[in-house]
Amino acid sequence: MNGSWRSRRSVISGVVTSLMAAGLMVSVGLAQDATPDGNDLALLVGDDGVLTNCVDASFPPMEFFEDQNSDAPIGFDIDLVNEIGARWGVEVQHIPTEFTGLLPALEAGRCDVIASGIYLTAERLETFNAQPYFNTAVVLVTNADNTEIAAPEDLAGKTVAVQSGTNYINILNALNEELAAAGSEQMNLQQYPKQTDAIQQLIVGRADATITQDTEQAFREIAQPGQFKIAYAYPDPETFGIYHRQDMPELSIALQQTVEEMRDDGTLAAIAETWNLPVEGVQFNEFDASATPEATPSS
Repeated sequence: MNGSWRSRRSVISGVVTSLMAAGLMVSVGLAQDATPDGNDLALLVGDDGVLTNCVDASFPPMEFFEDQNSDAPIGFDIDLVNEIGARWGVEVQHIPTEFTGLLPALEAGRCDVIASGIYLTAERLETFNAQPYFNTAVVLVTNADNTEIAAPEDLAGKTVAVQSGTNYINILNALNEELAAAGSEQMNLQQYPKQTDAIQQLIVGRADATITQDTEQAFREIAQPGQFKIAYAYPDPETFGIYHRQDMPELSIALQQTVEEMRDDGTLAAIAETWNLPVEGVQFNEFDASATPEATPSS
């Protein structure tokens, strides 16, 4: 991670500390009221008293490793879950997991929650519960000097890098079908295990575009200023959610109460500012379960 990001983050952190100071008196009171007792705690996080979060730390600024020597992820989602654990009075453990293995790991009971830049879809909510916490948008990202791509149809004949296991692939496959039906050349899709790998393909010139979230582009403007641009933003916002199993109703209630408290007392906005994300994103949408998976693109 380059020095400009560290310097900017240091400045922002100082501002956020001041912003939070006024809200923490309210936060602490709310946290005390919401803190579960010993019996309730086991219902939330199991007998070990540890809140475990499976996370694919390759999606900055939501979750990532600051450099190749780091052994602990940082980012918006990490701060979010750490704050939840602090309010509940429990230890938090973040378990590195490949994106394609996140939901299977949750289903198998290897973690209590997933807060890893995954947003809400009707398909996922058939199997899991989720607590919304941040609004975001799907975007096409290109190098800043690219003048050929300004809309999805401009990807005809282009090479697009995409993270495997995401619904971005479904979006692009549907676009390829539209291109073929229109008699246009299809895209060449390259799949990579991590979103950082997909971005790297733009840097080295092996791809013309990638599809990701506006949150990542916000990070890139700090980490690699002027190198990339949003060529196109899909019009409908999506919402990130903290996923958990459906057989944990007490956990659902506690997550809803705590996340809404963090929104209302300004803590979520402070975390967003730390990571250069728009604070209006914390005014998250409740998910419309009537939306179909096909109509709801998702990471």
